Amino acid sequence: MKKELREKFPNFINETHKKYDLILGDDVDSAISCSLLKVITNKWNINYFYNFKNFYRHEKTENKTIGVDMAFLKSRCFDNHISKRTKNDEHNPLCANLNIVHNISCENYTSKYSMSTLMLIMSIYDISLPKTTDGKEILLAIDTGFKGFYSDYFRPIHTNWLEELGYTELIDILKQRDMKYFYDLIKKYGLYEKISIDENGCLQSDIKFDAIQPFFDFEIGLPAEQFKLIKKCERANHETYIQLPERERIISLAYTKRNFVSYTYH
Repeated sequence: MKKELREKFPNFINETHKKYDLILGDDVDSAISCSLLKVITNKWNINYFYNFKNFYRHEKTENKTIGVDMAFLKSRCFDNHISKRTKNDEHNPLCANLNIVHNISCENYTSKYSMSTLMLIMSIYDISLPKTTDGKEILLAIDTGFKGFYSDYFRPIHTNWLEELGYTELIDILKQRDMKYFYDLIKKYGLYEKISIDENGCLQSDIKFDAIQPFFDFEIGLPAEQFKLIKKCERANHETYIQLPERERIISLAYTKRNFVSYTYH
């Protein structure tokens, strides 16, 4: 990522020398992103799990938190969602998100950054792409980061985002494959599967981390520690014409379609 773009992100991305507790979300994008941040910093570790309804914690610490692949409205996070209905809406200045940097909202929804939070983090910290073609394909499959390329309308937008990330070599791979190929990869490796917590407080998932581990040169997977419920919240999804709760009550929020919103509140 070019320096002038990186400077538009919140300052916490540079605080790799400080200890932070990472908040893991419920999918593969968040999980591998957390693993990478741990390796990059050697200071940031998963201590919380957030399934977009409740918060769980491994142990109490004095560390501040960073959400990974979640659109918090007030606290630090890396994210790839749209959390503004209009370009003039309030936004979270502590959210590292290309859609915020470029002031993308529901008003210009089709211009949104539509690849993974993992690719965003890799670009921010100047991490090279996986060495193998298989690894690059897995990277594109995460969070359906390939999808926009296969639409005549979205292809220029998708290609522009790859240029901004500094990963234009992925374009050749996208040209050689089709959407079915990537959806088959998603199915093969369980990349759509969710992460959940069992009755013992242990994280579990049908994501095939062991199978995709060889494609990454850092350790991936779920932490083995036990987590305890610390906060119960409410989850809602609906069309945008329905009124939202007061902003102070909303914890995280994403417009998953131009006219549809998903959020967690208390």
